[in-house]
Amino acid sequence: MKKIGILCATAKELSPFLTTIQNKKAKEYAMHSFYIGKIADVEVVVVYSGCGKINASITTQLLIERYEVDAIIFSGIAGGIKEEIEVFDTVVCTASTFHDTDNGIYMDFPVMDEPIFYADDYLVSLARKAAGGIKRKIYFGIATTGDRYAEPIHPDALCIDMETASAAHTCYMNQVPFVAIRSISDNNKEAGQEAINRNYEKAAYQSYQFVYTMLQELGKDTDYLSDSFR
Repeated sequence: MKKIGILCATAKELSPFLTTIQNKKAKEYAMHSFYIGKIADVEVVVVYSGCGKINASITTQLLIERYEVDAIIFSGIAGGIKEEIEVFDTVVCTASTFHDTDNGIYMDFPVMDEPIFYADDYLVSLARKAAGGIKRKIYFGIATTGDRYAEPIHPDALCIDMETASAAHTCYMNQVPFVAIRSISDNNKEAGQEAINRNYEKAAYQSYQFVYTMLQELGKDTDYLSDSFR
């Protein structure tokens, strides 16, 4: 049976998953706590990485190598960029890119046509099914990632965070399917750390809720979950 990695940046974002996971077992490795069990009848390994690009890359690699997950779903909060993106909306990140580094260096090895990491088509299709049953605004589009704010920001980016492109890059190099689900904690109208703190818990829970609905949809797809499906 296929195993899904659930990755969050912080303990607060991970917390709702820990109340849901069945037959939970905790394992410590490389200063991380990995929780193994089932959510919605899907085998999962859930973990938080800590904030930032490097932490996200390291933890993604650990999920792939040590726990042999077949796909990774990121769940967490983000800042909204576009005018139409409101606090507590959710963004399914169909692609991601960096904004605080020279993107050209990522095109040399492995060779890439453009410095952007695309989410897995199947996982995005699951997200579209999940979106149909959730009564709030769900957007599909690009996330931009960096440890600090820097120009230029991708003109089509819907949200900004510190981990998505790093996790996506690691999955790309390992050929592991990936998608990120980001709920908005702050935007230009409601900005700053105070807004993030005020909205953090609700936004994090909304991303959890969306991922849980995706796992319910995934649990229905016995073909995908079977070891023979590639």
